[in-house]
Amino acid sequence: IFLLFFFAKSVSAQKVNEPVKLTHYVFNKFSLGTVKMKSGESYNQVLNYNILTNEMIFDNRGIYLAIASPEKVDTVYINDRKFIPLNNKFYEVLVNSKMPLLLEFTSSINEPGASIGFGGTSNTTAATSFKSLVNSGGAYELKLPDGFKVMPGFSYWVMKEGKLEKAGNAKQLIKFFSYKKDFINDFIKKNNTNFSRREDIIELVKQTEQ
Repeated sequence: IFLLFFFAKSVSAQKVNEPVKLTHYVFNKFSLGTVKMKSGESYNQVLNYNILTNEMIFDNRGIYLAIASPEKVDTVYINDRKFIPLNNKFYEVLVNSKMPLLLEFTSSINEPGASIGFGGTSNTTAATSFKSLVNSGGAYELKLPDGFKVMPGFSYWVMKEGKLEKAGNAKQLIKFFSYKKDFINDFIKKNNTNFSRREDIIELVKQTEQ
């Protein structure tokens, strides 16, 4: 049954003697977690989330595997953090409420473009190289090939009536809590809330929903 939901996405895991900073994963190491299926079954696996491919990955004795059918998954738990599948990727649940606050992990990748002469580079070639990196399994290894640099990012969302709405600033957040507009503005001012810090927005939403 387990094999119905998972499939291999890369070759053998990279063997390293020193810790590697996993810039293209949410966590800096794979950790024991739980995958709860909508069917009611649960599996314990060593997990991490790949922000390049938007896939939940687990390490099966040195082979990286990815959840093949996210829509069949109910919840994934890693390091006391909760993830749910939406739109063929996973979102972290920051505040679990009637209108959950979710975090989407995003990324961009820099690779030196191939020279096209006269000192120029080709973005098209770089994009093609990135596709080759994913197809070859290189995006799943602990360390990306030399020349690739990942820049992690994120977006905040509120789920309202099954639809995702952006919540990346005060104006967007007030859209869902218009009856607490003054409270939100005062809270942000008094606490110097920074929307780039997850802890700040989590506290803001929790206080707003009380």
